[in-house]
Amino acid sequence: MEVMRPVIGGITAVLLLLCAGSGPVSAGNQPGAIAVFPAENLSGTSAPLAEVRQHLAGRLKAAGIGVLDEGALEAFLTRRRIRYTAGVDGQTAAALKRETGAEAALFVSVELSSELVPPKIALTARLVSTEDPPAVAWADDVGMSGDDAPGWLSLGLVNDHQALLTTALDRLAESLLAHLQTGTRAPAPDGAGKFKPKSFTRKLNLGAGPPRAVAVVPFVNVSSRRRAGEVLALLFARHLAALPQFRVAEVGVTRQQLLDARIIMEGGLSLADAETVAALVDAEFVLGGRVIRYDDYEGAESAPSVEFSTVLIERKTRRVVWESTSYNAGNDGISFFGRGRSRTAHAMATQMVGHTAAMMAGLDR
Repeated sequence: MEVMRPVIGGITAVLLLLCAGSGPVSAGNQPGAIAVFPAENLSGTSAPLAEVRQHLAGRLKAAGIGVLDEGALEAFLTRRRIRYTAGVDGQTAAALKRETGAEAALFVSVELSSELVPPKIALTARLVSTEDPPAVAWADDVGMSGDDAPGWLSLGLVNDHQALLTTALDRLAESLLAHLQTGTRAPAPDGAGKFKPKSFTRKLNLGAGPPRAVAVVPFVNVSSRRRAGEVLALLFARHLAALPQFRVAEVGVTRQQLLDARIIMEGGLSLADAETVAALVDAEFVLGGRVIRYDDYEGAESAPSVEFSTVLIERKTRRVVWESTSYNAGNDGISFFGRGRSRTAHAMATQMVGHTAAMMAGLDR
């Protein structure tokens, strides 16, 4: 069985045809439409989940992209008794396409949402095909704080959480629309070298050829931040999906296989677990790790800190072909007037993960 086939072109082609259509699609069965799933809350606090979903669906509709009617999606979830809505496995993806006509599913996770001044927001999103097996076609993320760019006399401060949320959602929507219209990938981070791994070992030779299939498992979380292991896994899936060297297995597929095989990686990713996971999702590599620190703060003082380790295991050789350790604080290497300061753990973590993924692929930015 061929797994994780290239789906970007297929999804884009179908949705572009919808853009060129002469009228709206029906609510009951919408061939080629995108199913915008309920947003996932990883923040540990209340978050504007409904607004996130509605905003992104609205931007897609405004661009002429077919969006599966929310009622039709909810009916599908109820009929199939699906409770987990932050990803999709192969069987569910195939059923979604067959029963609703949806060509792809959009999943969004809210990592941080704080209304204290200055407000903060962090989001991760991915577009997944409804083929069996499904694959990640596009992924991106955004992390913002109201005091990211205060500017002269603090004229650039944003104290309105709603305004910040709208800006963050618009950035995600524009990235997604650019992919649907041109097939472009989300950009890789272009931040300073201070975000590169502090130590690493690479025994990986990808060579030329098609993208290599990789499954990302939840990181073991030993930090004080609840669900930080899932956050790191989503960020790695996002950044690996942006590299042409890799093709990322859908998070929901990997999750379901872990559940079915009753694999609990309390101590981290072992060679035996990696071999099992790789076989179940037919991936060439399995990526995991540990989150030691993932500390955010609310308000204008203090600095976030992030520390994690990463391991990549190759199925064929049963060898660890990549290991790295990364750690940064938000006030590392800041210059005059606080330039270079990271004000959310997400803004820092996505740079750290992006550099790790690029070096893993053999790209030393």
